[in-house]
Amino acid sequence: MSVTGLIFLLAAHFITGAGIIRLFKLQLPAIAFACFSILIGVTISSLVPCVLELMHIPIVKSNIYIGLSVLAAITSIPLIIGAKQMSIPKFSPPKIYEMPFLIVFTFLALVSIWRCFYFPPTPRDVLTGAEVIAEYTVREHTMINSVFDIDVRLKSSANNLFKSPFMTGIQINYKLLVQPFGQLWLSVMFLSFSVWFYSTLRTIVHPFLAGVLVLIFFSIPDLFAYTYIILYDYASMVFFFGGFYYMTKYIENKQTNYLLWISFLFGLSTFIRSESMIIVFFMSVVPMLYFYKSKMPILQIAKTALLFVSGSVILFLLVNNILVKLLIPLPSDPTSLINSNLTDVSVLFKGLKDIVTELIISSRTVAVYAHFYFFFFAVVVMDVIWPRKYSRDSVIALLGVLIVFLSFGIMCYIFPFFTIINTVKRGLFKFIPIMVLYMAHSGILQKVSDYLKRKEAGISKKVTPAVAATQPKNKGKKKK
Repeated sequence: MSVTGLIFLLAAHFITGAGIIRLFKLQLPAIAFACFSILIGVTISSLVPCVLELMHIPIVKSNIYIGLSVLAAITSIPLIIGAKQMSIPKFSPPKIYEMPFLIVFTFLALVSIWRCFYFPPTPRDVLTGAEVIAEYTVREHTMINSVFDIDVRLKSSANNLFKSPFMTGIQINYKLLVQPFGQLWLSVMFLSFSVWFYSTLRTIVHPFLAGVLVLIFFSIPDLFAYTYIILYDYASMVFFFGGFYYMTKYIENKQTNYLLWISFLFGLSTFIRSESMIIVFFMSVVPMLYFYKSKMPILQIAKTALLFVSGSVILFLLVNNILVKLLIPLPSDPTSLINSNLTDVSVLFKGLKDIVTELIISSRTVAVYAHFYFFFFAVVVMDVIWPRKYSRDSVIALLGVLIVFLSFGIMCYIFPFFTIINTVKRGLFKFIPIMVLYMAHSGILQKVSDYLKRKEAGISKKVTPAVAATQPKNKGKKKK
């Protein structure tokens, strides 16, 4: 393993992502800024091998170094221009009651990182697609290589060759600069997302409850497994949830730069997994409903909807109409993947039913998702039984969960190759962090959070007089 190569990549990721974030003129908290800089940098850097290939430049270590350096230099321009506005962030140390959670999170993170480092890629989807192309690229210095001379176009895995070049590009970067298995980029994304996710939940509920929620999130067997098994779904989930979270902020502030930021994050989710675009189209209904309710002009609502989905549309076209066609020298027929009998609507209802009976409420639920769904439904039921006024954020989160669920039912109807136990099982990762967000905003947990904050504030007030009692007192009487 090359530590130098890893440090270079992390620095290049941060500079690239930070420069892009500055273009949106956002006032993000320090942790969010740092984490999204890394996340965006990892994703954008995957385009470097693609650009080298299209320019007919050999894909070797030295050229990857140069390509990443040029990318970082170009995207650093906004950072240099706005350097005077930057300030040193202030970080508050964790509370004593957060330490047990942080110890557990650190242990789980080390397990995930070790497995990424020690074991080679194993999923069939990447071994018949991105990974095999990346491996032959490293050997032959070109993405259009002899792997396409091998008869890998098996009926069960032909579509894997035509997936986004995101993983192919990032695997090439890490194979050449870090270690032969690549895949440590997934640990970088996992750590960055986890730190941001936890810090965000701490701003919504008491830190103790935030620790509990993240622990439940980490305890989902399948989701945690994909922090060291490289596939597209975890990375796509990260950006999809980022777009959803900032969508809730945009509904509140209605600032155009937030709308563009949301569109960009949803676009990156689509860049990694193309079906995200369908969910984004349905998700655009949420802000439109709120804006219609607030009597925003219809033309303005239409413009907002167009900007909302534009990032996903642009990156979908970039992947499927440009990069895949130029970098995969094999014929493809996307129309063959579409259901030829769309008049049979029963397939739609069967898909929705199968998602519930085979994944959410089934004999395999605990093995795949542990008890996460039980926690979520318990919180929803308690909010219903113990009536409280639902906050706007909690309603948006519930709408988000419903939209993702319905979207995958519709996709099972449109694309027959979508299987419940494989495609949908991993695709549902997209609504799991949204469920956590709902629980953080739920009435019952907000009540508990308020109670814990009052108790903590009360203890602090009791400590203050005790300190004051140690100070010398003036017992003398004032002379006339």
